[in-house]
Amino acid sequence: MSRRRHDRWLLIRLAAQNVGRRRLRAIFLGVAVMLGVGIGFASFVAGWALRDGMARSFSRMGADLLVVPRATLVNITASLLTVQPTDETLPADLVQRIAAIPGVAQVAPQRIVPALVEGHDVNLIAFDPAQDFSVQSWVEARQVGALEGLIAGAALSARFGETLSVCGMPMRVSARLGKTGVGPFDESYFLTFAALADIVSFCRTSDARAAAKPAAPAQRDNAPAINGMRHGDAKVCSGDLPLDRVSAFLLQLSPSAKMEEVKFGLAQLADIKIVEGNGVLTSSRQALSALLIGIAAFTAFQLIALLILVSLLFSAIVQERYREVGLLRAMGAQPNQVMTIILAEAAVITALGGLAGLGFGAAVLLTFARSLGFYFALLGVPFSWPPAAVLQIGAGLAIVFSAVLGLVGAFLPAWRVRRMAPYALIQAEGR
Repeated sequence: MSRRRHDRWLLIRLAAQNVGRRRLRAIFLGVAVMLGVGIGFASFVAGWALRDGMARSFSRMGADLLVVPRATLVNITASLLTVQPTDETLPADLVQRIAAIPGVAQVAPQRIVPALVEGHDVNLIAFDPAQDFSVQSWVEARQVGALEGLIAGAALSARFGETLSVCGMPMRVSARLGKTGVGPFDESYFLTFAALADIVSFCRTSDARAAAKPAAPAQRDNAPAINGMRHGDAKVCSGDLPLDRVSAFLLQLSPSAKMEEVKFGLAQLADIKIVEGNGVLTSSRQALSALLIGIAAFTAFQLIALLILVSLLFSAIVQERYREVGLLRAMGAQPNQVMTIILAEAAVITALGGLAGLGFGAAVLLTFARSLGFYFALLGVPFSWPPAAVLQIGAGLAIVFSAVLGLVGAFLPAWRVRRMAPYALIQAEGR
């Protein structure tokens, strides 16, 4: 076992010596790998950062389409972030039928409910955090962890962390939104569907307690009720509010979807109205998604071209060493040992090139962040570095990929020389 390990180490040392024999050729090959790996690594990190920034920016544009009840009055704005306040509703299970329509990428249900917050009539907008793509992108200040309690619109005076009375039930402001310029969005409180169900349950319990003992204060989780309730109203703070209804469905289309085809599919649903957003914004988002895919494809073709270059170069290197390889075979070297020397030489050169490529890619990224990254930030597309774990994994994969690139590129020439007889290799001339 130790003998095999010694032989393997000897072969690797021989491969390293071969690298030093043709320094200029090794340097050129290493530089080619450095450029390919460096640009690929920089493209990956920059694409990751810009994708997140653009996803956030485009999500702030709101929905591509809005599905609302037929009788709903809609005030068209540049961004479809929510429906106008309405009493009309649709069944919540309609989300499954809408999501099944080809071209629909995301469906975000919302419910608008009038309520009393600190004794003032305010609209509550309930949403599902798992499906939402318009509300959470506007959050500017929030508590750590899951969104719970109230999210205050930008036009409201509620402070972050403040406890408010919502239909008499104390709720904490866990986040605040940035200013959108869309009235219903800036002047409303947002909460999850689960929090809305808690409020309805609280109102129902408060109504029952008030009927049994009017003087007793309503409580929930041993928290004292706050003044300002108007339970029993058909529209405000009602314990009979149905929870299986929604006010609107916000739709985001997939990059390849056609607006007219999706609208045709939605038209098959009964008692709905389809509101179309800004077509320019929708087409821009779809085109940008296609652009990112194109950049990824370009990077892949670039790496394939680099693989072909490595293969051609090592074909020439192996042909120049036919006699040397033949002498090694005649002295007792096994075909697999010869193949190991060639593959190890390729792996050493390309791995060193990949390591240098990481430094080159980091320099490209720093330059990008200080120039184009700053320009994108001015346009509202923030450039934020990926998490440290992603950077570490990307760097490790870049080095591994560069070594594998050398192994794959040199495999065919090494396999071809492995099958040749020693005398044929000795008699061959460099060609």
